[in-house]
Amino acid sequence: MRNNRFQNRVSKSPFTLPLCIVLGLLVWFCNASFKGFDFAWGTLVGWFMAVGVTCVGIETSRRFSILRVRSNMIASVWVVMVAMMPQVQGFSAGWVATLSLACSYHVMFYAYQQHEPVVAVFHTFVLLGIACLAVPHLMVLVPLYYWYLLVFLRCLSWRGFWAGIVGVALPVCFVLGWSIAMGDYAFLYSRAKDLSMTPWIVGQDYSWLLEYNSTKTLVLCFAALLISVGVVHYINNYYNDKIRTRMYLYIYVIQTVALALLIMCMPGKMEMLYPLMMLGGSVMIAHFFALTGSWISNAFFCLVMVALVCLLILNFGIWKF
Repeated sequence: MRNNRFQNRVSKSPFTLPLCIVLGLLVWFCNASFKGFDFAWGTLVGWFMAVGVTCVGIETSRRFSILRVRSNMIASVWVVMVAMMPQVQGFSAGWVATLSLACSYHVMFYAYQQHEPVVAVFHTFVLLGIACLAVPHLMVLVPLYYWYLLVFLRCLSWRGFWAGIVGVALPVCFVLGWSIAMGDYAFLYSRAKDLSMTPWIVGQDYSWLLEYNSTKTLVLCFAALLISVGVVHYINNYYNDKIRTRMYLYIYVIQTVALALLIMCMPGKMEMLYPLMMLGGSVMIAHFFALTGSWISNAFFCLVMVALVCLLILNFGIWKF
């Protein structure tokens, strides 16, 4: 009976991901039409970037067996949670960072317990460097990546350390060379200014969090609740996963917490940081729904479905408070 509950049937069904993709597509472009976004370019390019992230997430989940069961729940959760946030559905630098960070996870996981994973480490930090160029505040993740390689993946060497330094600096050097050749330093100046002059916590505007009818606030709180449930469940049941899978999941947990703290420190960057947070958040949510089967988790899953429908109605503006 445990595996025949509605929650389990949905998480293991091959139709869940296609249905979520269709739903996400409808919500994405309908929101663009209703909200007045740039449908021709911004929305379309943003959608293709989201599709790229979804494909990388599917490949990462299958290649490294993130879930113990055969399920596309990680990609399904990612698509639905991003579709529920209308503010992120136009193209922005955040989508470049999201795709780069998703690819960096995939490449970094190959380095697990390798003796000299210089190539994997180098490419991981190149992708991280691209993400940092798009969203400069992601530079705070560089020390965390070294921590992952040292503690969780157990592969950091002296050569790997310098490969990471060169990798994260390479995109900046490339842009610097291009700027010198073109005589235009506006992009680099904007990146440096964004990193050095944007206040952290002090001077930030948190007023939107107090708007009770803000879909942005509701979706963010809803995502935080689901991620918290997923993380608590994993902490209490981590011993059921293989050691290698545990290390990957620890990385997802720390990344999600770090990006959530960035959102708290810089709420003005929430639209760019939300998809980044959901890269790891969707893994923890999917891990909970795919690997539980009690009547309590099934009831909670049904409540989540109802909440998603309500958020969908709010995003379309059908129901007003």
